[in-house]
Amino acid sequence: MSAVSSRMTVGSPETDARWLDALSRLVSRAAHELKGALNGVSVNQEVIRSRADKPNATAASLSSFATAAADQLDIVISLTDAVLGLARKGREPIDVGLEVRRIAILLGAAARSDGKQLTLDDAAALSVLGATSAPGSAVRLAICESLLAAGDASTTVRCTVATNAPMPAIRIECGDGNAITVGSEIVIAAADAGITIRAESSAVSISFPR
Repeated sequence: MSAVSSRMTVGSPETDARWLDALSRLVSRAAHELKGALNGVSVNQEVIRSRADKPNATAASLSSFATAAADQLDIVISLTDAVLGLARKGREPIDVGLEVRRIAILLGAAARSDGKQLTLDDAAALSVLGATSAPGSAVRLAICESLLAAGDASTTVRCTVATNAPMPAIRIECGDGNAITVGSEIVIAAADAGITIRAESSAVSISFPR
């Protein structure tokens, strides 16, 4: 078998399987934050319920608990939406910025649980990335594995849109200068889909075909 034919093909079952494995690890890491948010909603709701019937209960006295419950619920909704979006087969062409945001939401939650930090360009900046012709599983795999590798290497990770690039591209950097190591099998799978993952000292750049 030749080196080329032994590689994963575009949209191959192997690429899909690798992506599902990466998604499983990503969700597992974010699970603690999701459980904490659900618990926060439950606790604040119980406080409101137990105090609402008291004679001296006022809206002002309960508002802080209602606000806290709403904030925790926003976290639950955000994480759930990200998981559901990533679990569905992506509509092609794939919106690169949307996939980055979904993955970053889950990884950001996992980072907070571990005392780490992930910062991301805002939605407006990510929207300029546009769409890619690469298959969804390959796009998600490249982004997810690169961000997971960065999170393992550093306590501070920043993901930005690569400016002046001829095609959609993002840059992932470690704040403490540690090297990011993305597995060679992921780099090869990405390359077979036309995606370039390039290591640059304490950073990784990912370029996607139009």
